[in-house]
Amino acid sequence: MNTRVDVTQRRNGTVVLVGIALLLVALAGRIVHINWTLHEKLTGIADRQQSGSTIIPHRRGLIFDARGRMVAGSRLVPDVFVDPLLVGDVDALAQDLGARLNLDPGKLADGIRARAGRRFHVVARGVDEVTAKAVREMRNPAVGLTMRSARTYPLGASMAHVLGFVGRDGVGLEGIESWHNEHLSGRDGRRRTIRDAARRALHGVEGGAVRPVDGGHIVLTIDAEIQAAAERAVENAVAQFEAESGVAVVMSPKTGEVLAMVSWPTYDPNRFGESTPQQRRNRVVTDPTEPGSTFKPFLASGALADGVLSTTELIDCGMGRRYFGRRLVKDVSPHGLMDIKGIITKSSNIGMGIIAERMGDAALYDIMRRFGFGERLGIECPGEASGIVYPLRRWTSMSAASIAMGYEVAVTPIQLAAAFSAIVNDGVYVAPRLVKRLLTSDGTVLEQRNSRPPPRRVIPSDVARYMATELLVSVVANGSGWRAALDDYQVMGKTGTAKLPFADRKGYEPGAYLSLFMGAAPARDPQVVAVVMIRRPNPSIGYYGGQVSGPAVREILRETLAYLGVPPDGTVAMTAAYRSRPGL
Repeated sequence: MNTRVDVTQRRNGTVVLVGIALLLVALAGRIVHINWTLHEKLTGIADRQQSGSTIIPHRRGLIFDARGRMVAGSRLVPDVFVDPLLVGDVDALAQDLGARLNLDPGKLADGIRARAGRRFHVVARGVDEVTAKAVREMRNPAVGLTMRSARTYPLGASMAHVLGFVGRDGVGLEGIESWHNEHLSGRDGRRRTIRDAARRALHGVEGGAVRPVDGGHIVLTIDAEIQAAAERAVENAVAQFEAESGVAVVMSPKTGEVLAMVSWPTYDPNRFGESTPQQRRNRVVTDPTEPGSTFKPFLASGALADGVLSTTELIDCGMGRRYFGRRLVKDVSPHGLMDIKGIITKSSNIGMGIIAERMGDAALYDIMRRFGFGERLGIECPGEASGIVYPLRRWTSMSAASIAMGYEVAVTPIQLAAAFSAIVNDGVYVAPRLVKRLLTSDGTVLEQRNSRPPPRRVIPSDVARYMATELLVSVVANGSGWRAALDDYQVMGKTGTAKLPFADRKGYEPGAYLSLFMGAAPARDPQVVAVVMIRRPNPSIGYYGGQVSGPAVREILRETLAYLGVPPDGTVAMTAAYRSRPGL
């Protein structure tokens, strides 16, 4: 009996030991399998569970005005996010977090549920420090803060159309921000971290950081003080004449540097979401328009340069009425025989029509293209229009007379300012530009911007000097531009008043005008050019270019010349006609 029990016990013991041995062998095999076959997979899973990365935001490059004032900067702001996978009670979290962020708890809860399965859901952007502190005090692993670089514009609405703005995704939209987005943009860095079971960062991983790369900086040609003066002048003119909108360009005729660029109404790029596309459009470069009588000096310069007209020749202006083909052209006031100085001073449509017909279509087309009309100038703003200069095959028998009055052609304000600068710059055209320098993120000069393409001569020097110092000075001293005159500087300029066409059909709207004036000073050595256009002034108040835009140019020139420290001419000799005018 005992022998049989011992045999049974030994047999059972052997089975148990064999079973244990087999289990140990299997376990050892499993360990080997895990270590050799599944090692890489399981390590990856553990790494994803235990480690993470934190974004180190880069700083977008700064934008400075011509004198080094910062006009676009960046600052780090906190965004609030929720990790939906770590949220237990969605409604309870939404109630608590919504109260701290002043958000609707119901909408907050719906947003979290809609992103179930994701790890990152931003619920509030750019919160202030008080709100950020309130969020931190929740000590909820499902809620966190992440820092983001946000754009800020310290001058508010000033210079908005030049600068543009940056969208929430960090991409520049409109203006310089868009045109030079690649230069201004940088790259975010990352820091690897070890996290606990609640995915809270415990510490960084040595050697696991990628440094951020900050964006480069830009120095503009725009001067914030001159910009502000031009904005005030345009805003005042729009308000005084109850106009729809207005634009202004201020340039250095010698360098092509744009000192101010104004589109009114404007908007605040700090709150670009509150503005409309109409408000954000930079009309200085996007809106071509018929220039009216401001076009006459360019054509007259071509006639003098080509020798089809002399400075002393008298032209019969028909006492204010003359037919060109079947079209009757009238002058504002009747005149008989006048030389080119009288024609420009009195802005005679008839006199310029006769000169244009004498030049011929080919010569008219050539002089317009030489002055840069009908082509994009390459100014660093998105949406630049080329304007309209029709090819000769589309011209009719009436085209020359129409173009002589500034119709059947369309120019942008920046084109007009650049072309006028060529006349007062001794006949040399310098392409306008908005950027002085490109800098690296540490402030080193990367590129010094100069006029591109290089300056070119448009008209002979003697023609340019005669046009500027005789004809255009006379417009201000004796003609319709008298409201732009200054006491201490001799101003030259040209007025223009253009009818506005219907948007949806041929013809011109009754009572709808564009009032223009382009001026420069001082006449002895022009340092500043200013062009102002006021759209749709109330005709019952005034609509002539000299009346509406002349005073705005006067104020821009007065403030700019004083600000730049340009020595005054002294007492400017003014004609009796000017001195008899009412107060400016």
